[in-house]
Amino acid sequence: MPPMSRSVEWSSTLEYLTLYPDDYVAGQANALIIWLHGFGAHKEDLSALAPLVARTGCVHVFPDAPLAAEGEPTVRAWYERGGKESPAAVREALAALDGFITDALARFRVPPGRALLAGFSQGGALSLRYGLPRPEVFGGIAVLSGSLKRVDDLLPDLPVTRNQPVFVAHGQNDALVPFAWSQALVAFLQAQGYRPVYKTYWIEHEISPAEIRDLRAWIAEWLGRSS
Repeated sequence: MPPMSRSVEWSSTLEYLTLYPDDYVAGQANALIIWLHGFGAHKEDLSALAPLVARTGCVHVFPDAPLAAEGEPTVRAWYERGGKESPAAVREALAALDGFITDALARFRVPPGRALLAGFSQGGALSLRYGLPRPEVFGGIAVLSGSLKRVDDLLPDLPVTRNQPVFVAHGQNDALVPFAWSQALVAFLQAQGYRPVYKTYWIEHEISPAEIRDLRAWIAEWLGRSS
């Protein structure tokens, strides 16, 4: 099967990769999946997932995080790692992401609720911070091997209506983002009225074939709901 068509461009705030579905028609309204990579990765890191979970029906975009990590310009970060993020760094990451997402929604003419925000590791934490307060924009959030050390940080920005679909997947042997953090996240979401789909795997800090299958099914259901 041929690779998906792609382009690399700049928004007003972030450089990003776009992968176009096989049924893409320029100028028409599109569903959109925004993928946020983890600490020390870059915009290409999650791109192999796109043809595995949704080769048709939606555009996939992969922004580079705004900060150079470990002194390498191609190694990116959203903010400090390991649950040690500063409030100022989080605000700056959210502002950069907001500029990018605003541009992407306009460029691909994405209707309300037809965007999905997915992130791995630190990108998963940022997906929660940015996506949960905006259910009118995001018809779903997927958190892959990610969480927040302090889940109560989410509480001040949660919307009144809390029926947004959330997919949480985590490895039980994860030594970088502890498995217990995802358990605490799911318990927090349930206590706040959400009904997250929670999938666990006998893996480390990674994405397994079984996880990809579960994510593909969840995305297909989301696309069906949002069409």
